[in-house]
Amino acid sequence: MQGAALAWIWMSLGAGRALADGATTFTQIGDFARAFASIVAGLIAILGVPLALRQVVNLQRELRRYEMESRRRLDAETNLNISARYSLTRPTRPAPESPANGQALRAEQGAVSEQPSPAAEPGKRVLRLDVTLENVGEGTVDVLGCLVAARELERQGEGVISAGRDAQWEDLTAHYWDDDPAHSLSPGLSTTKHIVYALDALARIKAKSHKTLARIDQVRERGAGDVYLLYRIFVAAKRSSRSTDEVRGWLALQRALLNVNAPAFRSVAGERDPLGYAASADGWRLFVHHHAALADPKLPQLRQAADREIAAVSASAEHERVSARHDAALREHCERVLLPDWQRFKTDYERMLREPAGFQALLGERGFRRRQREVERVFPWSAQEVWTEYFYVTLQDEQA
Repeated sequence: MQGAALAWIWMSLGAGRALADGATTFTQIGDFARAFASIVAGLIAILGVPLALRQVVNLQRELRRYEMESRRRLDAETNLNISARYSLTRPTRPAPESPANGQALRAEQGAVSEQPSPAAEPGKRVLRLDVTLENVGEGTVDVLGCLVAARELERQGEGVISAGRDAQWEDLTAHYWDDDPAHSLSPGLSTTKHIVYALDALARIKAKSHKTLARIDQVRERGAGDVYLLYRIFVAAKRSSRSTDEVRGWLALQRALLNVNAPAFRSVAGERDPLGYAASADGWRLFVHHHAALADPKLPQLRQAADREIAAVSASAEHERVSARHDAALREHCERVLLPDWQRFKTDYERMLREPAGFQALLGERGFRRRQREVERVFPWSAQEVWTEYFYVTLQDEQA
């Protein structure tokens, strides 16, 4: 009987290591270790086998070492330092400047961009925020999303502070794409943007290196003193892989992010800030779950063709007619192709908010869980890290 018990314990040791290797979270590993140790400890109490006790101790030590090593490896491989700096062009005058003079960049808090900002429209200035992602880890990481929004601290925010509590992100003034241009600081400044080099430019950051992504906005000269902004930066990244399936998945994810923030889609869906839904851990995970259905490859092609045709028209009346025709065609395409899938995303999002467990509660549905397994194959959640950082920006009055 003792020989059979020893054989069973030795087999269990091998099974324990295999199960630990196959566990997807540290919690599962810890739960397995505790349950297994309790079972074997009960057997030892009955049989009194010293060798079995020694092996149980070894097993517990091995599982603890495995858990600590796995945690250290994951933390070391996906580790970004996120910093930001900004530049602001001088106010533009109605008379155009010569190409030789260009637009002079003004230093704000010693922060001047390495690359020039584009020229602003008369009466506006160009505000550029450079977000630097520095990989201080031991492995290469791929940036899946860098979602950036800004809000203004004005009278509304000051009123919150005077009421006896700190101003939170939701308390600050938002400026959206559909704001009145005549009265807004910058239509779209607060609207979340996905900053990326290009749709097909994989943001892959090797160990001990960095990449800089830029968000560019036009802000109106208001002549009302300094403007105080708070930028919110949400970054999702994962350990890099050379798999062609993962590269294709990355491209599809970028298309989905840009599609739902396209003006035509926002108009059809009635969304002021669609990417704002994805700028949290649970929101991001749910967006990735739905991204394949939103990654329509035809929308960017239609937009590019429309831009080329509009740019080729010189007459003002014809320009407006062609632009209106293309806008209607793009809205019709978004309504037919993207809107049904977006509504399914919104339905799941609202369900997720109602559940204390958040995204995890959605996995209780069999169909959702089956689809999530396919998503996990390309974008495993255990291989991802997300960060949320805030940066203050002060736009000083040019006349001060």
